[in-house]
Amino acid sequence: MKTLTMRELSRNTASVLDALERGQAFELHRHGRAVGYLTQRPPAPERKPDWQAHFDWLQKQKDKGGGFIEELEQDRRRLRARETAMGSTS
Repeated sequence: MKTLTMRELSRNTASVLDALERGQAFELHRHGRAVGYLTQRPPAPERKPDWQAHFDWLQKQKDKGGGFIEELEQDRRRLRARETAMGSTS
C-alpha cells in the first residue's frame, strides 16, 4: 500500500484514480497523520447487534432455571423494597 499526501492527491488526482482502477491501494495522510484509505473495495458493512435474538436467548436461560435475568429481577425487587422502606420512614 502506497502512502499519499493530500497535496499529492490534489495535484495528481487523475493518475491516482488510474492507479486505483488498476487495483493499487493508498493510505492518505494529512499533516503527517493517516486520515483514510483509498481502495477499490468498499468498506466492510457495519455489523449491528441483533438485540432481539440476544434477549430471546436470555429469556430461554431464565426458563432453564435461573441465570442472569433471575439475578436482575432479584436485584430489582431488593431495590424496590429498599426504596419502599426508605420512603415510609421519611
